[in-house]
Amino acid sequence: MIKIKHLGDHKYSANNGKDVIVIDPKKYSPVDYFITGIGNCSMFDVVELAKNKGYEIDEFNMQIEYERKSTYPKIFTEFHLIYDIVSQADAIDVRRWVLSSLETYCSTINTVRKVSKIYYTIKLNGEIIAYKEFIISGDVEDSDGFDDDDYICVA
Repeated sequence: MIKIKHLGDHKYSANNGKDVIVIDPKKYSPVDYFITGIGNCSMFDVVELAKNKGYEIDEFNMQIEYERKSTYPKIFTEFHLIYDIVSQADAIDVRRWVLSSLETYCSTINTVRKVSKIYYTIKLNGEIIAYKEFIISGDVEDSDGFDDDDYICVA
């Protein structure tokens, strides 16, 4: 459980039972936190998958580009996660770790997959090994992010 408290002047504190952070939307908006959570979730997965295979990641940076609808609710329609990794691991392993995160382990990304297109780019040791590849299961079929099958209740 996370508890959030309004502190006044549009500032909030968030408590997860282990630590408290102060949120100042004038400096870092709730959307910024959301995007950060998506990136950090996937980065955490990749680091853990590498560690489980006996590899170290010497350096790891990420950029996330995103698009939102221009009308309310301004849902996210597209994410492009750009992984920049320095490691002795080979390209096949790194690609597997990223895809395992995007398609299986990262709950934040998997929560938005049905309404957002997800692209990824992987740079390993300065070389691009995947460029703006699309996760097929994240396909958005129409402008509001849902296809007709999403409205059918199967009991």
